[in-house]
Amino acid sequence: MLVGLHFEERKDMTGHEKRAHPRFKFRTSIQYQKLLADGGLSLPVTAPARDLSATGIAFYAAERMEVQSHLKVIFTLEEETITFMGRVVRMEINEEGAFGFMIGVEIEGIDDLSRKRLTQFLDFIDIYSVLKGIDLKGVVDIHFVVGYPPIVKRVGKLAIVQGERSFTEGALRGLLLNLLDDERHKKFLKEKEVNFIFFYQEGLRFRVNLHVQQGKTEGVFRLIPATIHQPSELGLPPVVEALLENKKGLILVAGRTGSGKTTTLSSMVEFLNNRRPGIIICIESPIEYIHTNQKCIIKQREVGKDTLSFSSAAKNALRQSPDVMVIGEILDVETMEVAISAAETGILVLTTIHAPDSSQALDRVISFFPPELHKHMQTRLSLVLRGVITQALLPRLDGKGLVVASEILVINNAMKRIVRDADWKQIPSVIQTGGDAGMQSMHNSLETHYLKGVISGEYLKEYEFM
Repeated sequence: MLVGLHFEERKDMTGHEKRAHPRFKFRTSIQYQKLLADGGLSLPVTAPARDLSATGIAFYAAERMEVQSHLKVIFTLEEETITFMGRVVRMEINEEGAFGFMIGVEIEGIDDLSRKRLTQFLDFIDIYSVLKGIDLKGVVDIHFVVGYPPIVKRVGKLAIVQGERSFTEGALRGLLLNLLDDERHKKFLKEKEVNFIFFYQEGLRFRVNLHVQQGKTEGVFRLIPATIHQPSELGLPPVVEALLENKKGLILVAGRTGSGKTTTLSSMVEFLNNRRPGIIICIESPIEYIHTNQKCIIKQREVGKDTLSFSSAAKNALRQSPDVMVIGEILDVETMEVAISAAETGILVLTTIHAPDSSQALDRVISFFPPELHKHMQTRLSLVLRGVITQALLPRLDGKGLVVASEILVINNAMKRIVRDADWKQIPSVIQTGGDAGMQSMHNSLETHYLKGVISGEYLKEYEFM
C-alpha cells in the first residue's frame, strides 16, 4: 500500500524509473521527533533508515504517520550531526521486518552548513561519480581503502588516483554498502564479505569483493573484459581446444588466485558454443561473463541468487539433461563427487581448482575425500580425467597488459596409471616427454615467451624446477 505523494521521478535509458535526485541506500539509525499541535516536539524515537537523497530521507517506523505531518530528523554523517525539519510525503506498509511502516520525508528546513555537508557526502558516496574520475584504461583492479583515495592497480603498478579525496570510514562504508541489495546486505553482515557483479555502464562491468579489514568495510573492483575470447585468442596452446573435442570426461583449469581461470573457463564455453549443439549448464559465483546462445543453449546459474550452493546446483544439473557442465569452482567434497559422477555418466565437465601445477591440482582433488576412499577415487579419476590446464598471468615487458603462461597435462595411458597410483612425482617427466600429445611444462611456456622478448627472465627462475 502506498499513501501520499511520490518523489519526482523520470525514466532512464533502460526504461527503469529514475528519481530526479539520486537516492542512496543509507543503512544506519536515525532519530525523529513529531511536531505536536502546540508547536512542541515529541520524545525522540530511534529508527533504521532506508535511503537518503539531497531532498529527503526514508526510514522504517513502528507507528503510522499522517501524510503532510511534520518531523524533526536527526542523524550522523561521518561524525557530524545533520538535523532538518521535514514533511511526511509518503507512507508505505512494510510487510517485512519488525517495523510496520516505511516513511518518506521531504526536507523543508535545513541550515546551509548541514545542506552543504549532506550534498558533499552524497557526492562522495556516488560510485558513478567516483568511477567517472578514474581513467580505466589498462586497469586490472580498483582498491577502496579507508584513509586513501581510490587506488588503481594496473599491470605491475599501484597508483593513488590524484585529485580525489581520501575516504573516511563512514563515507567508504556508505559508498560500498549502497551497492548491495537487501539480501546481499544481510549476507555481508553475517559473513563479513560478499562477491557480486556491478554493471557500471554498457560494456563495463566489475567483479566486486567487499570485506571487513580491522573492523572497516573495504572493497576491490576487478574490471571484467567486455569480450569473451576463444582459448587461442587468450594465448593458450591449440591442445586446449583439442581437449574440448571430448564429449565426456573432466577437464581441470588450475592456477593461483588471479591467474585468469574464470576467463579461460568462459573462453572454453564460448568455443563449444560456436562449435557444436548442446546444453551447457554453468554454475558460477558470481556470473562474470554473460554468454549469448549460438549453437548451444547456455544456462548460467549464480550461487546465492539462482541456487543455494555449487553442490546443490551440480546435483540438480544432472536432471537438466546437460551435455556440458561448468562448475565455477570446486570447494567441497560434495561438489567434487558430483563433478566426477557427471563425467562418468557421459557429460563433459569443466571446472577450476586452486593449485600451482598439475601435480598439486590432482593431489587436491583426491584430498577432498577421506583417506579410506583415496584408492577408489584415484581409479575413478583416472578413467574420467581428460586434461589439466595450469596457468599464470605475467606482465609483458612492453607494459601492454598480461600474457598467459601454461602447463598442459593430457591424460594418456601412462598418465592414467600415474593417476590410479597417485604417483604425482612422475608427472613432470610425463609432461616433458609428451610434446607430441600437446603437453608442455610451465617452464617451457615461460621460456618461449622469454625468447620472444615478451616477459622478463626473472619468471624463468621462479618456475625453473616446476
